[in-house]
Amino acid sequence: MGGASRAFSCSGCSLSCSYIFVKVAGTPRGQHPMSVRDSFAELHLCHPATRRTAVVLLHGLCSTPDELRPVESSLRGRGYTVRPLVIEGYSFDVQAKVQRAAPWVEWIDLIECEVDALRTTHDRVLLVGISAGASLALGAAIRCGDRIDGMVLMSTTLRFDGWSIPRRHFLLPLALYTPLGRFWRYRERAPYGVKNERVRAWIERELRTRRISSAGSSVIGIDHLREHARLIRHVRGQLDSVTCRQVLALHARDDEIASVANLDILARGLRCSTLRFVVLGNSFHMITIDNDRQQVVQETVNFAASFAHGTV
Repeated sequence: MGGASRAFSCSGCSLSCSYIFVKVAGTPRGQHPMSVRDSFAELHLCHPATRRTAVVLLHGLCSTPDELRPVESSLRGRGYTVRPLVIEGYSFDVQAKVQRAAPWVEWIDLIECEVDALRTTHDRVLLVGISAGASLALGAAIRCGDRIDGMVLMSTTLRFDGWSIPRRHFLLPLALYTPLGRFWRYRERAPYGVKNERVRAWIERELRTRRISSAGSSVIGIDHLREHARLIRHVRGQLDSVTCRQVLALHARDDEIASVANLDILARGLRCSTLRFVVLGNSFHMITIDNDRQQVVQETVNFAASFAHGTV
């Protein structure tokens, strides 16, 4: 990259990297910051450039598009073409009694097909992914190159090192790659990725009668976890192959699954022209349904608007 090297640090995550703009956010519950960029996004509702921008949404592992529904609604209401993907062998199948995982390369294949189809009718294609969906977005960016213009990565999980991860996690490869895995499942438990106690109680009520909630499946099988682990290994080994111009990474300081050290992995590996971090101060892993959800939506809308109207 050209230009002078500048380092910015992020409070709470010991992050130091070049060409990074970092913003630390701690918005009071029920509020979100307004700015000139917010007004900019509102000003261009249904502008022709907006309609020529497509956004592909990628939810978390063995879950549903409900995780990104607030983002979907806001983008669609502003005139963007929005594609919340359901990926066979990755997404939760409500019709199936047992969830079957497909190889991770097939997950990327479907995203690539969607990107190619959208590029025939749109000028710009953005990817938005949360949790394992962020890993999917990175994997697709490695595959698709310049066909993807930008990404919003939420709660990126390239390393499981959050405060709720048990010490025995280092034994996970025994479950993933030996016959012992037949007897092991990941079972969702409190806090369900959510700091907001009312939302957490709502998720608990959902899971009493359903196998899936807005925060994901109640149980994730070993096959899905194994394929996700393979995807993570692929992505971490080829982060420097990502060529899209702009990346926005949103992450909770108190993420219980993946600490903000995951941003450091992005900073050291990605070679995009601009990488911007927003560290949220009042959420856990599922930032799209937690206390900072309004800010998450606004940051995503602003990012899309900057692409649609050529300010990046």
